[in-house]
Amino acid sequence: MKAVTRWIGEGGKATLVGASDADILAAAIVKLRKRIAAGTATFLVKVKAHREEPANEGADILADKAISDPKVGKEWCQRTNRAVFPWRKPCREAGKVIYQDRHSTFNNSVRDAIRREAAENEFQKHEEKLTGVWRQMSTLRRRYEKWC
Repeated sequence: MKAVTRWIGEGGKATLVGASDADILAAAIVKLRKRIAAGTATFLVKVKAHREEPANEGADILADKAISDPKVGKEWCQRTNRAVFPWRKPCREAGKVIYQDRHSTFNNSVRDAIRREAAENEFQKHEEKLTGVWRQMSTLRRRYEKWC
């Protein structure tokens, strides 16, 4: 809904840049504009997902039917040309960290995964450097203790 409200108006600031579903939203906005031009009243209501809301459950059922219907245009069922990023999400289970494979168009989760991976790489680089320095110091300390 936030992406749609940012793009409803006309003018230089009306944009879908940054919206992960821009191609789908653009098609929906074209339909909304046609309804407005025809003078048809249209109301958008935000319904929380996965809350057993009857409207949302009904929408899920209709979406499943539409995907399986051969008459429905395949542009909604096939992959888009949007970039999809794979990453591994760390999760805790029984006191252990396991990684779940994830994939998505660019969003906050992908951004956070990129930042986490960069931080882990920096940590490993510095850890190897510091481990080498520690080994050298340890060797020198042992040699010094033998002389004393």
